[in-house]
Amino acid sequence: METFQPGFEQANPAPANMKQFPFDERLSSWEMSQLWVVYEANSSMKCILQYFVATAQDPEIKTVLDDAFNMTIPQLDTIGKIFNSVGFPIPHGFSDEDVKPNAKRLYSDGLMLTYLKTLNKFGLVKLGHVLPLVTRPDIRAYANSAYENAQNLLNKVEDTLTKKGITSKPPYTPVPDRVNYLSDADNVFGGLLGRKRPINVVELTHVFDRLETKLAERAILLGYIQVATDPQLKTFFTEAKDILSKEIDRWSKVLNDEDLPLPASWRGDVTDSTESPYSDKLMLFHYLLILGISITANVFGLANSFRTDLINNFGKATLDLITFNKKGLELMIKNRWIEEIPLAPDRNKISGLNH
Repeated sequence: METFQPGFEQANPAPANMKQFPFDERLSSWEMSQLWVVYEANSSMKCILQYFVATAQDPEIKTVLDDAFNMTIPQLDTIGKIFNSVGFPIPHGFSDEDVKPNAKRLYSDGLMLTYLKTLNKFGLVKLGHVLPLVTRPDIRAYANSAYENAQNLLNKVEDTLTKKGITSKPPYTPVPDRVNYLSDADNVFGGLLGRKRPINVVELTHVFDRLETKLAERAILLGYIQVATDPQLKTFFTEAKDILSKEIDRWSKVLNDEDLPLPASWRGDVTDSTESPYSDKLMLFHYLLILGISITANVFGLANSFRTDLINNFGKATLDLITFNKKGLELMIKNRWIEEIPLAPDRNKISGLNH
């Protein structure tokens, strides 16, 4: 099968020494799907980070961004080799045609580094999700190595954010002086009406994480609105910003009601440039990638919350994003910008039973 795809450098076939002992060389549906998703995601992040590196001004932040960019290249190469080992067509993904590293500066160094933290956090969750059902040893080795690299990058990002004084630390709460047991169900689950109990630290963690992430996403999205060339895409991104703002207001109110600090907003860290560093296709794909992961994060928050108002907030946020995600996918399909996820065989069609 021909695996060459225009616009993206192809990886060499997997070397024979990758096989350390006999195993089923076929890709399971789990392995195929996860490698496909990770390849597409890394292909987009490679372009996003290429521009970040080119426009960063602080030498230390630039180094961390460059480390992240350089991590994507061997990952794409490794997955390409695995695909080639079974004759799987390598996805087109994104190429140098989708990024203009020399475009004018759009974001501050602090925002770019904070957004990298968000991307890397998502990467850690995704790679941790990949491992449990992987059976091929070479794929397991790849996922373990990629996860370790993402952990190391997280340490670099956090250390640099702290050193530059731009990190947003989750709120501190008093250490309890004893172990308490729950005794009043109304107090535990209440929240929509009447008196609310104080937010617990698990709920607080998810609320703060959602707010911190959404504030950085909104700033990145503001840049997309300025530089997008397709009028429909500008409209879509503007609607997306409005949805983000509603979610930000929702989580900000929770923290304000608890007299807890808010993360940085980053609104002042977007320049007035209208020169696009990315193709419209890349910006829409990348936004939908982040939106999809945000849906998962909201579900985690919902599952770990007891207070009714928080459950309601997470539920509303999830429903809003699912509905809006469909609009984005329709726009991708209309422009023929989205590659089809591999399908299971249609046995009826193969057997000639379709009418």
